[in-house]
Amino acid sequence: MSFNVDMGEVYQQFANVFGSMTPLLWPFIGALLALFVFGGLITIFRHYASK
Repeated sequence: MSFNVDMGEVYQQFANVFGSMTPLLWPFIGALLALFVFGGLITIFRHYASK
């Protein structure tokens, strides 16, 4: 049984799902990035403050 998958269709489907989900994900991505940067700055500041 050979079974053919049209990759174009599959990619299109992925693009549709990802495209519809992305606006909901951006605030979370932004918040995570902000927390990561903020945590890094605090760590650096603590490192220099303890010297």
